[in-house]
Amino acid sequence: MTSFILFIFIMSFTPGPNTIMAMLSGQNMGFKKSLPLNLGMAIGFSVIGIIIMFFATQVQGNQIILFLMKIIGSLYLGYLTYHVYNSKPSKNEMMILGFKNGLAVQLTNVKVYLYFITGLSAYSLTGQLGSMLSRLLLMIIMGSLGTLSWTLFGQLIENTYKKHYKIFNTVIAILLIISIIDLWR
Repeated sequence: MTSFILFIFIMSFTPGPNTIMAMLSGQNMGFKKSLPLNLGMAIGFSVIGIIIMFFATQVQGNQIILFLMKIIGSLYLGYLTYHVYNSKPSKNEMMILGFKNGLAVQLTNVKVYLYFITGLSAYSLTGQLGSMLSRLLLMIIMGSLGTLSWTLFGQLIENTYKKHYKIFNTVIAILLIISIIDLWR
């Protein structure tokens, strides 16, 4: 059970496309105005988790599905990279980070698919976490806490971001590019 908890904690709180976008939204819009983005991410996260719960074994072994997810995820991350790199700290520029974008970033986030495939199919647990539904709920809660934490972190560094936004945007764009490269490893 400890390895499962450690796995979901690490996967939920380490950088990925969703956490990077959550941080960027917190920097530009603040925590409260970033809640629609986080809600979109939580719903996308939940939808993926439920689907994977029913099809974990089939998806895990299907190279065609995984390849298509990588292509779609790479294209969407490329789109986000372009907008992040070119954005300025103004509310008009950051309107791209609403509910629909939160949902879209999760639905195209291969890290989320791998998170659920691994967490729901690779761990055999006993007790309350022996139930796949219990593991799913814990994974959704932990994943949502991860993005909310990154949003809060983004808000905490908001003033620094506004002074040095080009450096931050460049670093975030590079991290998104690394995420794209990481998809293909």
